[in-house]
Amino acid sequence: MIFSTGSALIAARMAIVFIFFAFSGSFFVIYLLALLILTIKNTDQYKVQQNWSFKSERPSISIVIAIRNEEKNLELLLNGLKNQNYPADKFEVILINDHSTDESELVFMNFKNENQFDHFKWLNADNETFGKKKAIEKGITEASGQFLLFTDGDCLMSETWISNMLVCQQNTTASMVCGPVLLTHHSWLERYQAIEFSSLIAVAASSIAMKKPTLCNAANFLVEAKALKEAQALRNDENLAGGDDVFLLHSLKKSGKTIAFCRLEGAEIETLPLANWDEFKAQRLRWASKWRSGLSGSNKGLALGVWLFHFLFILSLWVVLLKFGLNPFLLILGLKAVAETFFLKPFNLDKSYQNSIVEIWLMQIPYSLYVLYFGLIVFLSDTYQWKGRNYTY
Repeated sequence: MIFSTGSALIAARMAIVFIFFAFSGSFFVIYLLALLILTIKNTDQYKVQQNWSFKSERPSISIVIAIRNEEKNLELLLNGLKNQNYPADKFEVILINDHSTDESELVFMNFKNENQFDHFKWLNADNETFGKKKAIEKGITEASGQFLLFTDGDCLMSETWISNMLVCQQNTTASMVCGPVLLTHHSWLERYQAIEFSSLIAVAASSIAMKKPTLCNAANFLVEAKALKEAQALRNDENLAGGDDVFLLHSLKKSGKTIAFCRLEGAEIETLPLANWDEFKAQRLRWASKWRSGLSGSNKGLALGVWLFHFLFILSLWVVLLKFGLNPFLLILGLKAVAETFFLKPFNLDKSYQNSIVEIWLMQIPYSLYVLYFGLIVFLSDTYQWKGRNYTY
């Protein structure tokens, strides 16, 4: 009797282990195959777009940028916009000052007096409104272009940025065009941020390529003025401080508008990494607040699915290490790293850096733990700080 009971327990444990590995193994194989398919599709998209050019007359466009305490970065941004190869009579730059406490306005005024540019405009946010989203809304009301193009105050761009984003729009007839964003980097922490950031951009581009747009980045997107006005009525994020990018994307998606991702060389924006852990944590909480508070059930389900994937991945690695030893453990890490390296490669072509397999291999466990940590903390906290202000979500 004891023998049979013990045998039954062993058999039950073996069955549980088998089911666990069958489920997690199938999930892992599907993940690798999905990365392969998306890598091929993204590479093809990149090659096709390099042959695009303007198909009709160049339209008017308004560049809208919310500014808060960007004194150190503003001159570089303004010079980047000054050097655009787009006709000056076809674009305007609208900067909205979100109650800066530094010398941002003085930097702008010195630039404008030196260059005598009438198409560069400075607006101050209304006294009773605060935050980037409200500043952007003010800029939109002042914009006169057929299209609006958005970026941030700490960004750099090539001289072909405006042209390439509009070339993509004309060749896709999209109501919204999302563009790539790169992080400049020097230290190991900045390098980590750059690789993680490129993965978010790759996911954004892939979801758009599959006609299932999920996310975009506020530092680089273009939208048709008429479509923007229509989409505003469908948004439900009035009470959130952030999300001016992703909520617009989902409103346009809901109304059946076409959304594209620009892969043309020179359409990317470069921005600065975060200086320390506190800033990094605050930014991730700000991003997570969008998923928790305002997006649809399907998108919240996607966020939960990503969290569960990383949970299963860490749990599987732990079981493999205990049951089968170090070699299978390293093999799983290596397979995932190789697949993700090739997945990210189309987004790093002709750039100043390439993600290496070794770096991505070393990031596997830390990144999964990071996802699990922020997935939990966003439900344990309802506040975050950004640009010197406290927010609740």
